[in-house]
This record gives sequence, C-alpha cells and structure tokens, in this order.
Amino acid sequence: MSNADAKVEFISNDGIIEVRYFDNPKDDLCRHWKLPEDIARNLISWWIELKKNEKIIFPLTERSKKCEFAMYSEKYVDIKTLDCRGRPAMTGWSLPTVVVEQLIIWQNGKVKRQE
Repeated sequence: MSNADAKVEFISNDGIIEVRYFDNPKDDLCRHWKLPEDIARNLISWWIELKKNEKIIFPLTERSKKCEFAMYSEKYVDIKTLDCRGRPAMTGWSLPTVVVEQLIIWQNGKVKRQE
C-alpha cells in the first residue's frame, strides 16, 4: 500500500490536535493520536529542518527544547516530551511519516485560512 492510499484527518480543539490515520480510506477503523499544538509545531519545525538534509542516517535521535525525536527507519517518527531538565517522558507518540507530511499541509492551510 502506498502513502497515497492513506487518509489522514485532523481536528483541532482547545490546544489539542486529534489525528486520525486510516490505512485504507474505505475502512472505518483508524489509528489516532492527540497531540498538543506546541508539540505539533515543534514536530513540524524539526521535520522541515530534517528534510533539508539529503543524507539521513538511521537510527536518528535529535532534541529540541521541548521534544526528543527518534527515527529508526524512514516510516515512523517517535516523539517524547522533555521535562524542564531535559529528561524524556516515559510515554510519547509514534507517528507514520505520512501523518507528519499531512500535518504540515494541514497546518499551512489553517494559517492561510486565518489570514
């Protein structure tokens, strides 16, 4: 199945973005995550910077001020928040890269609608 076959929906509510990812657009079953908007903004900034690098070597682990990002392959991004001392949380999110790409498109469209 290609990434073009996937369907991604975003719902923004009270500073939380709910992400719904359907492997098959005709299916009612989905995987979903709830991301705080500031974490989503961090993810978008990190992803844009990462894509500027032509040669990415896996496994990859990088940190921003608020998050730790890890990729063990080109298919998924693991995200963990960091506390005030820079320690990663025990839990986080594991998002398919197609979701990250669609999040950027959705966020850009949201910004344009607000202008």
